Amino acid sequence: MTRINRMVMQGFKSFAKRTDLEFKDNFTVVLGPNGSGKSNVLDALCFVLGRISSKSLRTEKLAHLIYNGGKTKQPANKAEVSIFFDNSKKTFPTDSPAVKITRMIKQSGQSVYKINDETRTRQQILDLMAMGRIDPDGHNIILQGDITGFVEMSAEERRELIDEVSGISVYEDKKQKAINELNKVEERLKEADILLTERKAHLKELKKDRDQALRYKDMHDRLKQSKATYLDMQIKKREKRKSEVEKQLSEQEKQIEKTKLEIEKLKKATEEKKQQNIDLAAEIEKKGEHEQVELNKELEGLRVKIATDQNRAEICKKEIAKIGERREQLNAELEDLEGRTKQLAVQKGQAEEEKNSISSELKKIEKSIADLKKDESVEGAAQLEKEIDSIEKELESQQAESQKDSELKQSLLREKDRIELQLQSLDERIEKVSEVEKERSQEISGLKEKQSKFKKTVVQLNKLLNDNSALSARISQVKRSIAAKEDEVSKARALQLVVQERRAGSVAVRAILEQKTITGIHGTVSQLADVQSKYSAAIEAAAGPRLNSIVVKDDLTASKCIKYLKQKRLGTATFLPLNKIKGKEGTAKVKEAGVHGLAIELISFDPKFNNVFSYVFGNTLVVENIDTARKLGIGKYRMATLDGDICELSGAMHGGFRKKKESAFQEKGAEEGLGRIEKELEQLQEALDTLEKEKSASEKSIDLMRAEKAELEGDIIKTERSLHLETGDLEASKKQGVTLKKELEEADAKLQKMQAGLTEKSIKLAELKSKREQLRAKLGQMRNPAVLAELNAFDQKRQELLEQVLKKESEIKSLDMQSEQILGQERERVNSVLKQLGKEELQFGKEEEGLKKSVEKQKKDLKISEEKAKKFQAKYRELFDKRTQVGEEIRALEEKIIRKEESINLLEVKLNNVSVKKAELVGELSGLTEEFQQYSDIKLLKEADEETLRQDTTRFERAMLQMGNVNMKALEVYDEVEKQYKTLLDKKEKLGKEKEDVVALMNEIETKKKDLFMNTFNAINENFRRIFSELSVKGEAYLALEDEENPLEKGLRVRVRLISNKFLDIRSLSGGEKTLTALAFIFAIQEYEPASFYVL
Repeated sequence: MTRINRMVMQGFKSFAKRTDLEFKDNFTVVLGPNGSGKSNVLDALCFVLGRISSKSLRTEKLAHLIYNGGKTKQPANKAEVSIFFDNSKKTFPTDSPAVKITRMIKQSGQSVYKINDETRTRQQILDLMAMGRIDPDGHNIILQGDITGFVEMSAEERRELIDEVSGISVYEDKKQKAINELNKVEERLKEADILLTERKAHLKELKKDRDQALRYKDMHDRLKQSKATYLDMQIKKREKRKSEVEKQLSEQEKQIEKTKLEIEKLKKATEEKKQQNIDLAAEIEKKGEHEQVELNKELEGLRVKIATDQNRAEICKKEIAKIGERREQLNAELEDLEGRTKQLAVQKGQAEEEKNSISSELKKIEKSIADLKKDESVEGAAQLEKEIDSIEKELESQQAESQKDSELKQSLLREKDRIELQLQSLDERIEKVSEVEKERSQEISGLKEKQSKFKKTVVQLNKLLNDNSALSARISQVKRSIAAKEDEVSKARALQLVVQERRAGSVAVRAILEQKTITGIHGTVSQLADVQSKYSAAIEAAAGPRLNSIVVKDDLTASKCIKYLKQKRLGTATFLPLNKIKGKEGTAKVKEAGVHGLAIELISFDPKFNNVFSYVFGNTLVVENIDTARKLGIGKYRMATLDGDICELSGAMHGGFRKKKESAFQEKGAEEGLGRIEKELEQLQEALDTLEKEKSASEKSIDLMRAEKAELEGDIIKTERSLHLETGDLEASKKQGVTLKKELEEADAKLQKMQAGLTEKSIKLAELKSKREQLRAKLGQMRNPAVLAELNAFDQKRQELLEQVLKKESEIKSLDMQSEQILGQERERVNSVLKQLGKEELQFGKEEEGLKKSVEKQKKDLKISEEKAKKFQAKYRELFDKRTQVGEEIRALEEKIIRKEESINLLEVKLNNVSVKKAELVGELSGLTEEFQQYSDIKLLKEADEETLRQDTTRFERAMLQMGNVNMKALEVYDEVEKQYKTLLDKKEKLGKEKEDVVALMNEIETKKKDLFMNTFNAINENFRRIFSELSVKGEAYLALEDEENPLEKGLRVRVRLISNKFLDIRSLSGGEKTLTALAFIFAIQEYEPASFYVL
């Protein structure tokens, strides 16, 4: 069992604010003065348990349960009571430890029920409480007046209480309901018998129509079955093709991904090899000579150029092959055009022959007419003949013009028909789109959005492709700049190596500079000063052999170095100790033209080495040339010219031609120049990396854009197919209609004008013919009637032949127009393309020939350079071999990358083609599937072929057409009537069986309910006796049946004996005694059927 944990009230009667009552395990008593709301607590309990009687809740209507605010406070919008039942023993089917039941009443009087804050119905609330044996109207809830009501009950009402406790009343209710239902069913069955009689007669009348309808329906079903099977075959075929295409797509996408991964690996390997090559080049530059580096670069450049030219030559060869294929196609087209032209020429020849034949016959007729006229000529007739001939010539001229105008009119009519057809097609497309848009506006909007997005995607893709091409050009330019800068760096480093070599001087000097044991060595004189390149030759000549003197800290360091050279037997060297070396006093500056200054002033060095450079250069002047030295006076100063000539104080002069070589001094800015170039190279490399990243990102964007374009294109095709729209239907607009209508008006105006001209000419022709006939009539009066009849016959034949000649001329003009304008223009286009292909083939051929000659020459140059390189490779063969191997590996890797990228491009082209095929198949499948929806419930035929299905479909449609009008409604009515007839029979049988079951149940209840009642009565009576004895020590009480033989027919009395020996009825007791007796009876019932809680 469960129990009540707590109850919460808000806005209910006098409980305006939220009031929370907790109930313990034992008794809970609610105390308070009159009007404090004690009874309202009981009302709240009954309210939340689901009582719906307003009287039992002590109110006129349920809306009055809401707190009204009294005289001064705000009334509540609703009343709400929640009760919490304990569920620790899982009394209710939920996992929560407690079950919350809530009931709210709104101002409208509508109740809202909730279980654990989820809205439910009242019946669901009652069903849930029934699981905990809780009844809102149960005897465990005793309200005010319930005791009095029990006392005032009649004997039958008390017996009915026992009926209810024992469960008999439930059976009685069911029995009564069943009897009522059976009565209704019997009424319906009587009606059904009448209807069945009518239906039988009606069915006989409908049988003939129904049989014909059945045959028609069978034919129709077989037709649908054939169509459904045929559609299913088409769907399966396309699904199979779609699966194959998707498999191809998947395989190609996997292949592309695989190839991209391979390219990434190859690029990574290439970068590693390039770095390895750079390291080898640096090592070769460090160990080898500058000339060797240049030679290797020359070899590398030749190889790259040869490979590039060979690759380009191969491309040219492929292009020439493609041109050949295209030429073959165009030649085939040209042959076809020539064949059609010849056919037209043959037709024209035949027409001309026929025209000539007719013309020849016409001449004969005219000659016969002339002969007849000549033979029959009389006075005055000759003049009439001339007038008639003149009129006939004018008639021929007018008929020729009319023929031309008629042809032009026909052309205008065809143009008008074309415009009207376009306008009609446009209106149909607009109407079709409008109808589809009404039914499927969202899909049309989506399609328009996709088409707009598709156009934007195409524009973006083109922009990305253009940007990608620009990036490729910039990358190519940056790579060329990098190659140039690398060349500059190589030259600068080679120059630096030579300077370092010259600075190092002899073996002894190098040994001192490279050893690590003796400290205090600053370097050679040449290493400690910087000089501008302009003065380098003069300064080097002025210093002489002292350039290689080694500057040391002191004489002790110099002594150690000398001993080291002796021990190692490395030769001799000059040392300049800073603590002992003495400089020379300077002389006054000479300010003459051509004098640049003292040598010591033209170099840069650390001031602590001042005595060293004073000792090396002394008072040597640097002058422009030997002539300037002579002007100053030979022997007056020690002078050095910019070309490196020396004039000594002794008068000796030393000079002549010197081969230009690198200065032993570090030129000012040389290191900065190398650093600047290396920095620029580094910036170019960074720019290249950035550009390549941008290109990679661009290529990814292009791939994504291409995929999006293909997907959008497929979706558009699919949507158009599903909507039964053609490509361009959505582009059809009223604006195009206005343009076409304007063109139609213009064509109508031209036609009207042309028709007016033709009408005018027709009138003129009629006048001329009338005049001719009048003249002929006059002439006839002058001639023999027989000859005149013959002339008329000849003239009629002549007119017929003239008309035939005009028709043949029109036919010849039409053939000429087809030959010259249509086929001629197409032939000119093909010849123009062939001519352009010839030019391109010639250009590619010349380029290929030039490339082959260039490759041959480069190979010869390469061979010469390789011979030169062999001399250097002998010394550094291992490094060169390794570098060569790495270079070959790089080229092989780059070649693989190119091939892989080409294969990706081919795969992407195939992928796009397959994607288009897939989109087409998806569109077709969508259309077929949508069409198949109407046959989705049709059983398909087995082992049928397409041809048989098509024949069956035609046969069934023809047979159904031959059957004419069929009353299909008769089939529906027949089936419906028959169904109703069978339903009524089944229902009658079923209800009869149910009636038998209910009667049997009622008999069983009648047999058992007395025993059930007596068992319940005896138990409650025993409980009543005992409880009354416990409540009252003065007497005893018991329950007495008015008819013990038929207890269910009579009532139940309560007999009580207090002081006297006589048993009294409960009505004869005092108020307190009545209450005590009533409580004993209620407790007896509750003890027989215990409740989870009690309310008094």
